[in-house]
Amino acid sequence: MLFLAGLMGLITVGAAAFIDIGVEEDSANDEDAPAGDVISGTPRDDLIIGSGGSDQIAGYGGDDLVEARNGDDTVFGDSGDDTLRGGAGNDDLHGNDGDDLLAGAEDADGLTGHNDDDILQGGAGHDTLNGSAGGDTLFGDSGDDAVMGGLGDDLLIGGRGQDALFGGWGNDTLDGTVDPDRQDARITDIDEGDYLNGGGGGDVILAGSNDTVTPGAGRDDVILGDWVSPDGIVDIRSFDIEDDSLLLVWDDSDAAATAPKVAVEPDPEDLHSHLISMDGAIVAMVQSDQLLMPGDLSLIPLSSALAAGLTRG
Repeated sequence: MLFLAGLMGLITVGAAAFIDIGVEEDSANDEDAPAGDVISGTPRDDLIIGSGGSDQIAGYGGDDLVEARNGDDTVFGDSGDDTLRGGAGNDDLHGNDGDDLLAGAEDADGLTGHNDDDILQGGAGHDTLNGSAGGDTLFGDSGDDAVMGGLGDDLLIGGRGQDALFGGWGNDTLDGTVDPDRQDARITDIDEGDYLNGGGGGDVILAGSNDTVTPGAGRDDVILGDWVSPDGIVDIRSFDIEDDSLLLVWDDSDAAATAPKVAVEPDPEDLHSHLISMDGAIVAMVQSDQLLMPGDLSLIPLSSALAAGLTRG
């Protein structure tokens, strides 16, 4: 026999309510244990803690903090500026209205911000992140993630793993690089290669080694540099010379450094592609139906790119 040992819910402190469901099991009938609980918040600011099973949780009104914990949980923040943490398990988190923070963990999680300006953090595992409406910030973190900005001007950062980033509609920033030391002005990239698609709008796309870039519709800036590995050149597809810009960044952190020589050559294996090199090292292959010339490229020192916010330092 299984029974609820206690409902420790609605212990009110100020304007906040604490909701916790505890379950005590009869060891003789473990096979009858439910997958999890259905837990509802209040119109106030709630702290909701899951049961450890696969729970269904709704925060309702207020600025809620939900710790779903173990199990494959489904969580809705509803209205208010909510913080939803999935914990272990394959969780499905929905922020709904308000400026929400959604955080997955080590498994394969689905995070959807819905309305307003949300922050989504996938954590470890192969996650799916969808900002939906609003100006969202999405971090895939480790694992092979699918990251979609949706509507609004979004920031998408893939992190480690082979990620797919789609900006959607709006002026988005997509970052396919991996910088292990944010305090170091030198950009390094040790990633496996991402798929970066700007979608509609004027986007900024920061590409790393082995990345495949499709700028999409609108006037887009594609940025890459001498951090690209010679055996992991960037593949840029459907590049429109009239609308899109290609910016090449070089590391000037050494006072003795000089700007590299940039060359554009036709790809001998593809009549519609060009090979871009910096000091003889090929960094990108650009597919375009138009003739690409060195004058169509912009060469920028890293210090200027950092000052302009074009790269992460």
